Amino acid sequence: MHEDSHGHSVAAWVGVGIMLVASVIGSWGVVFSPDWLLYVGLALGVVGALAWYLLDKAGMGDPHQQAAEH
Repeated sequence: MHEDSHGHSVAAWVGVGIMLVASVIGSWGVVFSPDWLLYVGLALGVVGALAWYLLDKAGMGDPHQQAAEH
């Protein structure tokens, strides 16, 4: 039986959490028109993706995927 965790890991939760906050901040920047707020949201989106990647590489990603790779 194939078991898929669908990204239920610390790395995924942290990355997606940061990117959700980034999308809210970026949306406020679009709606209310302060350009700097849009750019802060975009930068946080990149930070979220980078955090997800780095936490995954640090061993906090999907344990099933890591076992398959080794």
